[in-house]
Amino acid sequence: MSYLDLLAWITENKNEIISCRVDNVYKISGTQAYFLKLHCKNSDKNLVIEPGKRIHFTKYDRQKEISNEVSLIRAHIKDRIINNIELLGKERIIKLTFMDRLMYIELLPRGLLVITDLNNRILFATEYKEFKDRVIKPNVIYTPPPPPPPLTDEEIDKLLKKGNLSRILGVPQEIIEALGISVLNRQELDNAVLKIKKLEEDIEKGNFNKCLIPNLTVIPLKFNDCIEKDSYNDALDEFFTNEEKAVIKSETDKKLEEEKKKLVKTIEEIENEIETYKKEEDKHRNIANILIANYQNIENEINKNLGKNTIKIKLDEYEIELDPKLSVYKNASKYFDIAKEYAEKRKKAEETLNNLKQKLKELDKQIEERTEEIRISLRKREWYEKYRWSFTRNGYLVIAGRDIDQNESLVRKLLEPKDIFLHADIQGAPATIIKTQGNSVSEDDIRDAAVIAACYSKAWKVGMGAIDVFWVNGDQVSKSPPSGEYLKKGSFMIYGKKNFINNVKMQLFLGLTEDFKIIVGSEEVVKKYSSSNIFILLEPGDDDPSKLSTKIIKILQEKLKLKGLRTLQDDIIRSLPGKSKIVAIKNKT
Repeated sequence: MSYLDLLAWITENKNEIISCRVDNVYKISGTQAYFLKLHCKNSDKNLVIEPGKRIHFTKYDRQKEISNEVSLIRAHIKDRIINNIELLGKERIIKLTFMDRLMYIELLPRGLLVITDLNNRILFATEYKEFKDRVIKPNVIYTPPPPPPPLTDEEIDKLLKKGNLSRILGVPQEIIEALGISVLNRQELDNAVLKIKKLEEDIEKGNFNKCLIPNLTVIPLKFNDCIEKDSYNDALDEFFTNEEKAVIKSETDKKLEEEKKKLVKTIEEIENEIETYKKEEDKHRNIANILIANYQNIENEINKNLGKNTIKIKLDEYEIELDPKLSVYKNASKYFDIAKEYAEKRKKAEETLNNLKQKLKELDKQIEERTEEIRISLRKREWYEKYRWSFTRNGYLVIAGRDIDQNESLVRKLLEPKDIFLHADIQGAPATIIKTQGNSVSEDDIRDAAVIAACYSKAWKVGMGAIDVFWVNGDQVSKSPPSGEYLKKGSFMIYGKKNFINNVKMQLFLGLTEDFKIIVGSEEVVKKYSSSNIFILLEPGDDDPSKLSTKIIKILQEKLKLKGLRTLQDDIIRSLPGKSKIVAIKNKT
């Protein structure tokens, strides 16, 4: 990201990030980037920070990991609230302020992430080193990299001759081209500087474009092949996520190919060993047979050399060593035993070879699967996926709470007067909402949502076969109790008539959408939104979600001929109401 990128992103997102609490920190697998889960005033957000490169919120999921480095970062910023974010002067260095910590993110080449106390004393850094112009070590005062010295007139003239305006003006070449800057002399250079300054002022006022040029860059101006996004963050998120996919795939392929190369080399070595063992086995067996075939001659040679320890004779192409103290048959037996030893070595080597070849097949399969896993894991997450969610057959979003806190949040923040509120007729059930967008919904839509309200209630966990579900309009639900009464957290008052859907069966269907989301709901809903020809019917059972998710992945991979679905295991687990069983695998047709 350039300075202008950072200026645009902070201008757009400063109010979004201030007051957010750091819920957790992870490393993004296969990269040098960090993934911060933030709890913010309007919604939870995921922030990607990669020193030397980028900062942006992301809507895409990632494969995450924990390391010692991550644990140290967590110790300093987890559960702390971001009080401010700013740029250090006109440098590509971001300063995040917490109550008792400062975090500096250097987006310069070989940039660092540094955490200090409020006096700038270093507590953590992604790299400890003595640079030419500063020291990054624990307990040392943090100093940012010094800015490059200003260009001399002579250097400017040389750069002008080369047409290197990007170096002179300190902005990317795409910005120069988008502004139509063409400089041939010093006066035109002064005009170009004014244009850049005007662009900075416009960005600070929020007056800029959100231009994504696929596979090339993101800039705050319209330019050739520009795709205008809803926000600058969205443009950055899409650009860097696509780049990240390529990087992770390349690194993964490299590691797996190195492993494959070593395996192939080992296989070749063992194949050579087997060939050597076979030759030695055949040789010693042939010698034994020659001794027996030439029994009389060999016995005569032994009798002539009875006082010696060993003798050598030449028969056929072999020079054979004999022990005169032993009979012909015993000498032959020794060679048969040696042949047998080589046969055993060959057999063991062949077993090892078969195992390695099987491992090579699995590695080839793994290489193919990893490519798919990367593609699937880096998918966009929608805001509603933190809840239980589904759709009705006519396309209305259904959301339900996972716990008391989410039930409370749904009713307080997301339930609108014309929405439909549903609840299973049992204590211990999610607040379930159909987001109607102010429209009238059909009875079929309400029945689709009732499946979610019923299956994620306590009725599933206790193994009931069916339960009643009631529904009301959003304006019939209130958090205000009658005078003198108290409503505990997660409880609501329902005013007016309740409408009941009786005997909603404990049957939940599960399928896979085109963009690799796990969709659950009624048969009609899953049949409509599942991109595959098959989907799965679940009922209360004995398999815990982890065990059942493995079975589901196996079924989907085998039936759909898809690879890389293991990365969806957590999503499947989150989609299951509790202990369950697979009742049927259904076809759309």
